[in-house]
Amino acid sequence: MNYSKHCDLCENRKTSLKNGLTCKLTNRKPEFEKTCSKIMLREKFQEKLELINLELKNIKKRKPSIHLNFYVFITIGFLLIIGGVYLINSTQESIYSLKLTFLIIGSGITFLGIAYNKLNKYRKRLRNAENDKLEIDELLKQYEIEYRTNFDFKKNIHGIQELIIELEFINWVKKRTTTPYKIYA
Repeated sequence: MNYSKHCDLCENRKTSLKNGLTCKLTNRKPEFEKTCSKIMLREKFQEKLELINLELKNIKKRKPSIHLNFYVFITIGFLLIIGGVYLINSTQESIYSLKLTFLIIGSGITFLGIAYNKLNKYRKRLRNAENDKLEIDELLKQYEIEYRTNFDFKKNIHGIQELIIELEFINWVKKRTTTPYKIYA
């Protein structure tokens, strides 16, 4: 069993180069079947849960600008390629015009590459964030802990976004937590 997923959230986790991952309570390697009866979910757990949900929210929030960026770069790329092809057909065959034409077509292809690269990076970050959230949600399901998140985005001052994350827990000791954050927007 992969104990590290459970132990990453627990306050009783202890790691060392000599022994690796051990439990502070027993000073031994973790030993449990499905769930740990001694798991202590507090600050580390709450912080990880908030940060995973915040990262996913921020990535999803950027979706419209990423898609707009993609379509602008694709359009510019195709226009440059079409312009380069038109320039080949309409000009005389001199070395200068041929070099200029290939430069324009090459620029168009570069814009297409940039567009797809930005979109693929966004999709990869989104997939990783969704997998991280799914992983922690599956783990919490084993402990019968459910939660809801609420993000309250405040003013963006000089590129620093203030926000408040509220977590409402169901079936857990804490019922509600509120944490303020400042992130670079």
